[in-house]
Amino acid sequence: MVSENTEEYLEAIWVLEEKGQKIRIIDLADHLNIKPPSVLEKLKKLEEEKLVTYNKNEGIKFTKKGEMGGKMVIRAHRILESLFAYLRIEEDDMEKLSCACEHISKETVNKICTFLNHPETCPHGKKIPRGECCKNI
Repeated sequence: MVSENTEEYLEAIWVLEEKGQKIRIIDLADHLNIKPPSVLEKLKKLEEEKLVTYNKNEGIKFTKKGEMGGKMVIRAHRILESLFAYLRIEEDDMEKLSCACEHISKETVNKICTFLNHPETCPHGKKIPRGECCKNI
């Protein structure tokens, strides 16, 4: 199990990776609204945990383990956004609630996903990674 702070980094890397560009330390720092030296320090820890690799030429990349962690966090976030949209929660509150609640178990995410009939995209049109509950649809 990883910390919420680590999950925030994995989520940020996922979002930046979706843009299809090389992820630099400055990109991650800007996305997380923190200073580059803090990102560099955390990247060293993420590399030790075998969640990412980093070099200046290739940028920040997920390992298989890191990609799985990033997928779980982004899936939870986007499923929660879909739930809050279903409940007609205001846009600003929907984002705040999704960020606050995204650190929930995979089982809970799968139950919400099933309840929502396995949405493929979040209310913002971004792809929701499929989970175990989606395999038979």
